[in-house]
Amino acid sequence: MKTKYNKFLIVSTLFLLIGGFYLYSSRDLKSESLIPVAFGSSLASSTEGESATSPLGSDITSDISFLSTLVALKTISIDTTLFSNKSFNLLIDNTVKIEPVVPGRPNPFAPVDSNGNSIPQGSSIITESATQITDKTAVLNGTMNITNGVTDTYFKYGTTENLGLVTTKVEQSLVGTFIKNVLGLNPRTTYFFKACAKVNNAELCGEIVSFTTK
Repeated sequence: MKTKYNKFLIVSTLFLLIGGFYLYSSRDLKSESLIPVAFGSSLASSTEGESATSPLGSDITSDISFLSTLVALKTISIDTTLFSNKSFNLLIDNTVKIEPVVPGRPNPFAPVDSNGNSIPQGSSIITESATQITDKTAVLNGTMNITNGVTDTYFKYGTTENLGLVTTKVEQSLVGTFIKNVLGLNPRTTYFFKACAKVNNAELCGEIVSFTTK
């Protein structure tokens, strides 16, 4: 019984030794197959027996390309003799200085007056409702938000939307309102009017508003 046991131990030990040697040899062979690749050898010698389409092969190819690039960088040298070359020193700086120019109109689409001057942006004339209406008189009201370039404020009125009549110049208040009391109107008649102003010699008017005398 003891003899059989000793034989079993000997066989097991030999089996383990042979298996360990085989595994160790296989690992060394795989490592040696990659060493030449890192130093720029051909891909065929390192991937022999592997499928060309395997993911492992793709990764190895990328690594080889990267390592080859790093090795090639060592051979690059910067030659500074260019700056002492006669042809380089004969180069001429042809830089052209851009002279400042007068800018054009801020908004080329903005309306202009007869002299080509821009009318202030945001300018507006508002025709307010008529007040103090009688059979022959009425007070016309207007409002404007313009402060510069205003030369005249007045009203246009008439019995049709074509208007036709113009009041004399009226004064503008500090808050931008202006009024005009018109006389000689006809009783029970509808009149139309709009507030207007001259701004930099250009006429601006509000909407047409109507009222009916008593």
